[in-house]
Amino acid sequence: MTELKVQIDDTLIKTYGYTEIEKYLYDFISKLYVKISADEMLKGLQEIDLENDEKWNVARDLAWKQESYRYAKYLPII
Repeated sequence: MTELKVQIDDTLIKTYGYTEIEKYLYDFISKLYVKISADEMLKGLQEIDLENDEKWNVARDLAWKQESYRYAKYLPII
């Protein structure tokens, strides 16, 4: 793990407190992990062709057969 030193103006520390600023920085880093993960997932999705994936089509059809009763009442009757 790498330690990162950040210089923060003393007035900011006096205004918000060391603990609050530290909490904010940890929260920011946690959100950064989520953003990096999301970016990696989006890159992976671009490489997948679900429309032509036989296993995906079978799973989608089975899921619809299992769960369609929940949504059928919202579908227009033709």
